[in-house]
Amino acid sequence: MTAEPFRPLRDDVRSAVRERIVRGDYAPGTRLVERAIASDLGVSRVPVREALHALVREGFAVDRATRGIEVRQYDTAQIAELTQVSGALEGVLVRRLASDAPTADLEPLRLVLDEAADALGLGDLDAAVAANARFHEVLVEIDPGSIVGEILDGLTERRRWLLRQHTDPATVHHEHADLYAALVAGDAERAVAIVDAHARDSAVRAVSSMGPR
Repeated sequence: MTAEPFRPLRDDVRSAVRERIVRGDYAPGTRLVERAIASDLGVSRVPVREALHALVREGFAVDRATRGIEVRQYDTAQIAELTQVSGALEGVLVRRLASDAPTADLEPLRLVLDEAADALGLGDLDAAVAANARFHEVLVEIDPGSIVGEILDGLTERRRWLLRQHTDPATVHHEHADLYAALVAGDAERAVAIVDAHARDSAVRAVSSMGPR
């Protein structure tokens, strides 16, 4: 039996806190208090401290000299930049998939679309949002080993956060269905246009969700 690779406790704590940030359990501007998080997760404060500093380096939190570490708040310009970068990279990816990927390779996308549709049918918006985020992850998985895929993979958690700001997962699902259809049809220009519009819409929704600043 092959032994499981060692994983430091701080990595598990970092993953848990990051997931809560992405889900919105820790809203932007929320103080991340070592003592409270350690108690909640049943660990000592040392791995929590290490995890929080790692999240600062990853861009999910900021270290305020007077307030300690808190969840990062994105401003309008930063959200626009994130969506522009993601959209541009995804445009490169979908152009290649539309041109080269056999329909069978695109099947995982259809399965995720079905998952989102089922969740919407049941009125489970959280599950629909999660499936919508998964759609973008599967796009990257279909084209393993590419440089653009590697870069997008590094943005996965931030893009998951961005998609969770969208209050209408049905609209996102329909956009994803249109993108899938364009990929199956091999229509690269249509696929890129959908990705561009999707990125712009995500930026507008994210900015709107922040409310007055």
